[in-house]
Amino acid sequence: MTIKRPSSNGTASTGVHHIAKVTCGGNCLFHEVDQKNDFGNDAFIEFVVDQASTGCCIATQIKSGPSYIRNGRFVLPADQKHFEYWRNHFLPFCGFVYDPVSDSARWVDITAHVNEKPAQFTIEVPHENIFDQAHFASFRDHFLAYRSGFSDVANFGKALTDFSHLEDFARCENGIRALFSFHRNRLETWYFVVSTINNFRGHPLLRLLVTTLSHVPGHMDILWVKGKNTIPEPISNEAESLLKRTLTRDSVLTLLGAIDEGGIERGTVGQCVASIVDLAPNRRASLESVALDVTVSENVRYWALLMLIDYEQRRHRDYCITITEKATPSFTDEDHQDRLRGLLESLKTPGHFV
Repeated sequence: MTIKRPSSNGTASTGVHHIAKVTCGGNCLFHEVDQKNDFGNDAFIEFVVDQASTGCCIATQIKSGPSYIRNGRFVLPADQKHFEYWRNHFLPFCGFVYDPVSDSARWVDITAHVNEKPAQFTIEVPHENIFDQAHFASFRDHFLAYRSGFSDVANFGKALTDFSHLEDFARCENGIRALFSFHRNRLETWYFVVSTINNFRGHPLLRLLVTTLSHVPGHMDILWVKGKNTIPEPISNEAESLLKRTLTRDSVLTLLGAIDEGGIERGTVGQCVASIVDLAPNRRASLESVALDVTVSENVRYWALLMLIDYEQRRHRDYCITITEKATPSFTDEDHQDRLRGLLESLKTPGHFV
């Protein structure tokens, strides 16, 4: 029996792709939400200004198709349940309506609407709010103006509450993004985020937690510009000290679980993991312990070994050869064995580095 895909799915996808295309064209970041975890939130948009990441995020609702266009007017229908969700959210909320006929979109500030018109459940999208490349800067600046208002103590408490709901992936993701967007200049934020590392072992949001944490030590691909968007130095120093005290062997094992097929190359989540693990006071012992622990998955052991060698090969090449020879027999995957043999050959060749 052939499985049919409703045409409405294609229309919805086209709308999401349009919003993503314009956002990326404005040199900002678009993060689509898994629809299994969605209630009133289809994607996050993270703003970049003058090539510097603001870290500021908004949540979005995206609707597509002719049913959202009435007599030439773009409308976003909702209900009391959606209004309560949007009103209590700790990220600014934007609504988009996409017209596939004209291949155009409009946007509306949902946060402002639910506060100003709490009983008007059909939201009319201003016709002048065109969402395209030519008008993107004004859209971005409109929502960036929310930064001061959303950084208050009440919103911090809401963000922290949602962050604590690890079993509700949508709430937890909202919490992580809100804490970083509006509260990264609070030491309390980093205390709670760092303290929960091991609770995220095997969790679907571990990679998001890792990329968030990597802003403390930083690495070459984090778009920080001094005086514009960096975490204040006293806060950053305290957060780094907290990480150093927290990074035990178990924490390193948890972080290694975030590495995907991209490995630890530049531009991967593995690069973020490496920047954090680099702070571990017993880094060498922790990575060696994981690499030799046959109860740990081969993938995690493999990345632990590669990270260990990456750190140590220029100072302790003989140690790297010894530990690789010791670990290799415990790997059963042929790809891992081939790579480790090649790695050993490189280590034993003067002047060559892995």
